[in-house]
Amino acid sequence: MALFDELIRDIGSRFNLGGKAGQLIEEMLRLMTTQPGGIGGFIDRFKSMGLAPEALSWLGNPQAPAMAGQQAERVLGSTTIGTIANRLGLGSNVISVALGYALPKVIGLLTPGGVIPTGIPAAVTSFLGTRAASYQERVEAVPPRRVEIRGAQRELPRWLIPAAAALAILGFLGYFLSGREHQATPTTPAVTQNVPPAPTIPARLALENDNGTINYSGTVGNETARSSTNDAFRAVFGANNVKGDMKVDANAGPALWLPNLKQALENFKTSGAQAMFEGSAVKIGGLIPEGERSKIMASLQSLFGSGIALGTLANTATSQVAAALSGLKPGFNARDLVAVLNQSTINFATGSAEIPAESKQMLQQAAASIKQLPANTLVQISGFTDPSGDPAANLTLSQQRAESVRQALIDSGVAPAMLTAKGFGAMASAEHPSTVEGRSEVSAHERRIEFTVIEK
Repeated sequence: MALFDELIRDIGSRFNLGGKAGQLIEEMLRLMTTQPGGIGGFIDRFKSMGLAPEALSWLGNPQAPAMAGQQAERVLGSTTIGTIANRLGLGSNVISVALGYALPKVIGLLTPGGVIPTGIPAAVTSFLGTRAASYQERVEAVPPRRVEIRGAQRELPRWLIPAAAALAILGFLGYFLSGREHQATPTTPAVTQNVPPAPTIPARLALENDNGTINYSGTVGNETARSSTNDAFRAVFGANNVKGDMKVDANAGPALWLPNLKQALENFKTSGAQAMFEGSAVKIGGLIPEGERSKIMASLQSLFGSGIALGTLANTATSQVAAALSGLKPGFNARDLVAVLNQSTINFATGSAEIPAESKQMLQQAAASIKQLPANTLVQISGFTDPSGDPAANLTLSQQRAESVRQALIDSGVAPAMLTAKGFGAMASAEHPSTVEGRSEVSAHERRIEFTVIEK
């Protein structure tokens, strides 16, 4: 299937254009490829008119949302809209709306991976050349006719018939070419530069608010997206409060969240908040209260609408532990059980001993397993904190967290005599990962809860 076939069918039926849908795409492509600076220069026209976020969101996105017809007319000019309308025999309003719908999608088709081509893509050259050839074939297919002069009994000389046909063909071609406003079919041969590969990985951005310092990392498809992301972080949090950078990988898909990133970042000024932007999805999590997480998700829903899917960052370790608990074989002993429980991560909010909702279900499942152990079993619950803050306060906090876990297990039916709790304060890690994901894992390890079998 040719690159533009599906879009031509779409706009043909959507705007009742019929066969003129292909002509509209042709007009668009000629307008884009004859623009100073080529396709990049054409996109720059939208940026210069205050539509930079919208233009960036079109890159690499064949399903890019439509813009208003008035916006298309404002950027392209009413004269251009009127000229195209006259050529297609349609109203200017219809052309404005159809261009507003189709232009973002055409740009998305021409910028796979979010990369703007430096020349005319071979698919465009082929499409325009095919349509020009098709037009000429239709003209040449008109057979010459016998020409008779009324009142005369003889035919015109034989040489006059082909001459008249040739003049007619030249007249048709002259009319066709004269209406192009210097938009002649490019004579450049098929472009041989490397065509950017189709996206194979989604654009990603991970961020974490660590006591006011914003750590972030990720991957986007081009340098423009990288610079825009870095600028957004500095603008919202201040250059001195952000750490991180984005990688550029031509295989990355479009960063659909980028046009609204600056407004979205305003929601992550709460310490402990985390987020993962990936493709067309955003997941929220971290060491924040459930109410704060819900507030952030509601704000992002209003900001992104249906274009971005929102979700909660899953605690992978907790999910794995739940599965491992279910998989314990009958007759398991205390050491088998604590070996599974020590794979869990209970992400307490900063300065809090409240068990997050995502860990409560796992602890209920753990309680059911502990109750299957002999009644004289004693399991110690040890609490640890990260090294930030006052050591004495950390010791107290670690004790409170261990007590919270013990109480949650008792509330789920475990005999109090089978459990003891002890806090150990800070337990710093020697690791210093460079990515947000890595630092998050180390911090979780430092704030961990450990289970130990105490021999009686």
